Amino acid sequence: MEYVTILTEKVERVGVITLNYPPLNSVSKRMMAELMDALETFEKDDVVRAVMLKSNGPDFSYGADGGDITKNLNGATEEISESFSVLGNRLVERIDCYPKPTLVAAKGRCIGGSTALFNAFDIRIVGEGFRMHDGDIYYGTVGSWGMSSLRLPMWIGRNKVLDYMFLNEDFTGRQCYELGLASKVVADELVEEVGLAIAKKMSKAAPIAVKYYKDCVRMATQNNIEQAREFELKAAEIVFATEDSKRGLRSVVENHGVPNCEFFGR
Repeated sequence: MEYVTILTEKVERVGVITLNYPPLNSVSKRMMAELMDALETFEKDDVVRAVMLKSNGPDFSYGADGGDITKNLNGATEEISESFSVLGNRLVERIDCYPKPTLVAAKGRCIGGSTALFNAFDIRIVGEGFRMHDGDIYYGTVGSWGMSSLRLPMWIGRNKVLDYMFLNEDFTGRQCYELGLASKVVADELVEEVGLAIAKKMSKAAPIAVKYYKDCVRMATQNNIEQAREFELKAAEIVFATEDSKRGLRSVVENHGVPNCEFFGR
């Protein structure tokens, strides 16, 4: 697959993926397809023992590509017929269930859909200037990628996930660490250097032990995930059909990711 939104390389035993979709690194259908292809390639490569994600530019990602949500075309030559919601969930699931250690190194803004991508990684390194903002309920939606309303409650707990969603703030790197969303916070200029050093360390772990350890952790923390996923999809479908959702999503696109509208409960 030809990549037009990401770059890939191997650094020793680390497979490195870079979001390279200026100026905002927005998550489009094309990007999700490319990310899954890169993950598949690195999984099959016996030299690669860990995978790291980073981004070019000042910001990690401004979230879902609003103009791509309802399109089937990926912007290149072939058609992606799956919905944005299905693709997003598949990508989150792929990263969460990846058999090799994964790490994301992020700085700048991380908004909306890109927060689901970020949170799916095993280890999350952020800069002091990192800012995370995920406000589905203020967009008139319920997350359908299997993260903010599904995995995060299991991973960080009820109170913290409600703080995360209802406070609707730009959470700093330090606040993300306190919420359990970030593994380490470092100076912005050191994010990629520290991230790669940790990824190289992770690449030294025994591959089979890593796979089964991650499987055990998932069994312990996600034993009802299929039932929860089914309910999440139903909830997202109900909410997405409302006038509030249409109003909120339209406002997100018109106001560059920051909705500014009133909701009426219908």
